[in-house]
Amino acid sequence: MTFPLDLIQTQRDWNLTYAQLERRPAETTRLRVRLKTLSVRLAVHPFWDTAAGRNPSARVALRQRVRELEAVESGLTDMQQQILKCVRAWIADQGEAPTLRQIAEEVGLSSTGSVTYQINKLEQLGVLARRGKGRGVAVRW
Repeated sequence: MTFPLDLIQTQRDWNLTYAQLERRPAETTRLRVRLKTLSVRLAVHPFWDTAAGRNPSARVALRQRVRELEAVESGLTDMQQQILKCVRAWIADQGEAPTLRQIAEEVGLSSTGSVTYQINKLEQLGVLARRGKGRGVAVRW
């Protein structure tokens, strides 16, 4: 099942906030308010009104998918994490994937060959996918 990127990010933020709540009892009020806000965002997301979202197992599948992605991301190098963050932000801001040159400029690499190498690694890990040529880099989640 494919989930919208903003829904996945909200679930990831919810997981992170919940984990912080376990570790930081001094900030309990702020974290509980954030958790409640994220819970509302998750509950009212438009995805749940689609055919795929109405499937009873969709919410469980979302939580499982996010946990899988978090496990994969924990093994990424710093540069791979920077590239992934760059691609996500670019897609969110611009509505399309960045070029290799734009990624290189954003993360401080000197050549597009270095970016290509890192993107190939991310593709092997299932984090990114390529769609043809040009602006063909897309986040899988």
